[in-house]
Amino acid sequence: MSGKQVYDLNYKKVPKQARAKATVNAIIQASAQILVEEGYAGLTTNRVAERAGVSIGSVYEYFPGKEAMVAAVATQLVEVMLAEMQSALLRAERLAFEPAMRHWIESLYKISCAQHQLLKVLLFQVPFVHQVPAVAGMRAELFRLALVGASKTREYHFIHLSRESLYLITSMTGAALLQLALMPPPGLDIDAIIDELTQKMIQWLYQARDGDKH
Repeated sequence: MSGKQVYDLNYKKVPKQARAKATVNAIIQASAQILVEEGYAGLTTNRVAERAGVSIGSVYEYFPGKEAMVAAVATQLVEVMLAEMQSALLRAERLAFEPAMRHWIESLYKISCAQHQLLKVLLFQVPFVHQVPAVAGMRAELFRLALVGASKTREYHFIHLSRESLYLITSMTGAALLQLALMPPPGLDIDAIIDELTQKMIQWLYQARDGDKH
């Protein structure tokens, strides 16, 4: 009877000193570069050690194997993207409702675009990527950000959404923008697609507001 393959995705030893943290960061950055250039199959601990400028012993001091290094890359990527999304949400809060929606949706697209090469490898080549805790938790974190945005929308624009509607909006928008960044449709104007998505989202939100009045 076969079960799901178990991967060792954790650090062997968590770096605590500044020098150790610098070594681990160099290993993670080297891993990310090789993933982009050569894909998951091209990543080896020896290649990473060479690219990072550290000994193979240093690699194995902190990582049990290449799977843990890839997990660290994915975790760092999620952290960077979520921080950028948080900043985009804060900027959007200063705008009127419709420009804020346009800014938020365009920001999500640009954040995905900026990381599209690494995202492609992680999502399409790494068999265990959804077992990485940070990746598995990203949807919940996006939903949390959406709840923060919704509270502002309710406060300033009197638009009330159920958690179910908010989940659908977040999931559909995120999936559409990720696909747009990773696999842009040939012959279609990206700005026009973002404009159309923005208008659809605004219509849905206004309908939710108007429906709440009746």
